[in-house]
Amino acid sequence: MNARPVVFLILAIVLSGCASVGPASIGNGRSTYNAVINRTEDEQILSMVVRQRYDETFGILVVSNVTANVRASASVGGNAGVGPRESYAGNLVPFSAEATYEENPTITYVPLRGEQFIERMLAPLTAEQVLLLSRMSKGEIEVFRLLVRRANGLMNPLYSSRAANQDFDRFLGLYAQLREAGKLDSVKSPDGQFALLLHDYSAEESKEMDELLGMLRVEKQTTTGPTTLPLRFVVGSPRPSVIDFETPSALEVIDAVAAGVDVPREHLDKQLARVNFGTPPHQLVSIRSAETRPRDASVAVEHHGWWFFIDGRDSRSKQSFVILRTLIGMRLDAAPPGQGAPVLTLPVGR
Repeated sequence: MNARPVVFLILAIVLSGCASVGPASIGNGRSTYNAVINRTEDEQILSMVVRQRYDETFGILVVSNVTANVRASASVGGNAGVGPRESYAGNLVPFSAEATYEENPTITYVPLRGEQFIERMLAPLTAEQVLLLSRMSKGEIEVFRLLVRRANGLMNPLYSSRAANQDFDRFLGLYAQLREAGKLDSVKSPDGQFALLLHDYSAEESKEMDELLGMLRVEKQTTTGPTTLPLRFVVGSPRPSVIDFETPSALEVIDAVAAGVDVPREHLDKQLARVNFGTPPHQLVSIRSAETRPRDASVAVEHHGWWFFIDGRDSRSKQSFVILRTLIGMRLDAAPPGQGAPVLTLPVGR
């Protein structure tokens, strides 16, 4: 039998396989990298919250670059005998083929730190960020509870133990009800000014609007038709013709969420965490604890020998966590990542 055609056939098969390595590596690698980066990002945010509950420092590493070096090679070989046939008969391989595939990803991290990082964590949320995030409100979650620290002097009890729960709850209920009914909208003028627009309301909705404005100590306009009120994101005393929203910082939001961490009794007894951290009137995220790794967690991290996690069946906590992660991402993305910070590049899979 002539081995040459067989060798050529095998070589053609191997080379055709190498030609599909590129697309195949994208199909196999992209979803895997994305899933791992997303999971570790969740773990990093949850770790921030847990460490805040324990009054411990935290840092952030941002994945800035992922480079996957793919190498594929193929080889074809054969053995030939020289001399008497009986000296090599049965010991030679007429032909052989081999293909190898190797992928060496390199991941680049940028530690966020310094003045810009502190500024992004301590500065109040901007008007644009608040209004964008407020669109994430759902039936179970009213995002304004997390984003508004004070509304015309009406204090959010999430950020003050002296605030009246029922007053702010009623304000949020009226605001959300009118917004969902399409009667209340926040608008931005071409010159960058914000306003609250109340429009097309029925007689019953007019009563709710009057109650909302009354809680904010805003005088109702006597003119018929839509009501337009300037909306400002500043700190100050209530004004009868303006709505002022005071917003929290990202660190204050993390602190409010940290109040929902279930600290094990043995950690409290050892004074690893404060006993009087504060009980939130509305627990945004329920972060449970267990001695062993939980099986049905949407995200889990280990700290001081215990596991802290969000139950995969807790829809409200998962929705709130998505909002928290989006909020922190918006704050950190506001500054160019890595500016003045060292870059850590790690090869993977070596």
